Amino acid sequence: MPLWFLRHGESEANARGIYAGGGEDSPLTANGQAQARRAIEKLPSDISWIVTSPLVRAYETAAIIRDLLNRGIQLEVENRVAEYNMGAMSGMAYRDIATEEMVSQFGAEDPRAFWLRVTAALDELLQRDGTGLLVAHTGVARVFVARRDGFSPFEFRRAPVPKNGVPFLMT
Repeated sequence: MPLWFLRHGESEANARGIYAGGGEDSPLTANGQAQARRAIEKLPSDISWIVTSPLVRAYETAAIIRDLLNRGIQLEVENRVAEYNMGAMSGMAYRDIATEEMVSQFGAEDPRAFWLRVTAALDELLQRDGTGLLVAHTGVARVFVARRDGFSPFEFRRAPVPKNGVPFLMT
């Protein structure tokens, strides 16, 4: 039942300092691929299943981990752990912006809807047998931390940002 989380390796959007969110499917950089390969050193050796976001940066990271484990594990794609959709903010340079402004001015995903889809997926994954790995995004990790620490759905973006390619135990 242990569930590990791994934020995808550095994406092209990360390297360019722009928002990708769920609206831009940004692939890994060479550095991001290397981060994924290094992540295996910090993961337990008994991973028996891997769930990944459908976005290419997460899927590529999960595939690298799967291949390094060399145990025939199938990747399971879970749409509910796709990154927060930032609407028209996708492709824009990083800046400090309130979630409410992202929703009202840029058409970002409703934070409650994002929270509900992510927590439903996490609750199911946390009940599974065996040691699992979830490869996803900043927003997904933030929802986990925000819920654990008692934040509201509108405050999830205040939770700390996990580093690319650095796994942590969710249970």
